[in-house]
Formats: sequence, structure tokens, C-alpha cells
Amino acid sequence: MKAATEQTVILANGDFPSHATPLAALREARRIVCCDGAADQLWSRGLEPAWIVGDLDSLSPELRARFADRVVPVAEQETNDLAKAFRFCLSRGWRNLTVLGATGRREDHTLGNLSLLADFAAGASVCALTDTGRFTPLVSSAVLPSFKGQPVSIFALDPGVAVYAEGLRYSLDGVSLRRWWRATLNKAEGDRIALTFEGGPLLVFQAYA
Repeated sequence: MKAATEQTVILANGDFPSHATPLAALREARRIVCCDGAADQLWSRGLEPAWIVGDLDSLSPELRARFADRVVPVAEQETNDLAKAFRFCLSRGWRNLTVLGATGRREDHTLGNLSLLADFAAGASVCALTDTGRFTPLVSSAVLPSFKGQPVSIFALDPGVAVYAEGLRYSLDGVSLRRWWRATLNKAEGDRIALTFEGGPLLVFQAYA
């Protein structure tokens, strides 16, 4: 039972977190799996990676030598380092996964990383924490905890998905999310949000405050 609840943090090589919530996840993680050069960011802040996964094009020679016993090179270029880290974790049976550092630096990397969350959400608990909130991928209808006034945005990664929502200030009654802006800038009305949809997946953003 313990292995099922242990938290694995995947640290991507975007902006290193500064908000208390992602930093707490980093401190409390059972293990930290770094995407390539993210290991340098982690090490510079006094923390050690459990594993370093990627094509190793951004990892410093110093850390590549220091942590040679925990470096997992994956040369293929069909996927990015975050996808490689996801696959590595799932191959080890680690299915409680929190991604940090997925945003910032370059917008194309941010979009790519966030869209990847849904690809690995089936059969695993996956989320991404940023300095402003939490991204949760949904592959089927779900109820998410919230609080009154919480900013909420919903994105359909498969255009045209019709979404029904309860617990939001601005109702969604079968709205087709054909554009990313269509269900953004909403607010929660209470302590839960119920989302019903077919198809998908969805990506739900909930701000910390």
C-alpha cells in the first residue's frame, strides 16, 4: 500500500518553482526524477536527484560524472525529456506523479509539457504544480476539490469535446470547447467541481488563490 501512495516528483527543466506549494511537494517527495539539465537546477539548491533521465544534451559534465550511477540516457528524439521521464517512472511502477518545472523559459516547451500530462494520466495519478496553480489532466468524468472563488480554467485537448460542469460560476451545459479560450477564467462556487464529458481528454487549471 505504501508504494501506491509514495509521491514521485518529476522535475522538468523550466522555471524552478518558488511558490510554497510546489516547493513542499519537492521536499516531501519519496524521490525526484530530473529531466536532463533540471538536475543542475536541483543540485544548485542543495538537493540531489534520485534519477536523471533524458537525451543528456543539457546536463552539465560535472553532474553527469557525479551521478553516473543514476543517469538514464534515452537517445531517441521522437519525444521530449518529460515524456522519457514519465515512461521511466511508469516502468518502475511509480504511478503517483507530480510534475514541477514544466512551465516558463519557452512557451512552446510549456505547451508541449502541459499537453503531455494527459498522455500519461490513464492508470496513474498525474498533475503539474506551477507557481500559480495546479494542472490536472482528466481522461474521464471526475469530481475535483475546490474552494469558493477559486479561479478555474478548462481546456479540451481534443477540440470539440462537449463539457457539462457543476460548481462553477459560469455554467457549462454541453459547451463545445473548440478553442482553448472557451472555458477559461471561470470560478468555483464551492468545495467541488463536477465535470462530465465524453471523449477528451481535458486539462483543468485551478489557481491556489
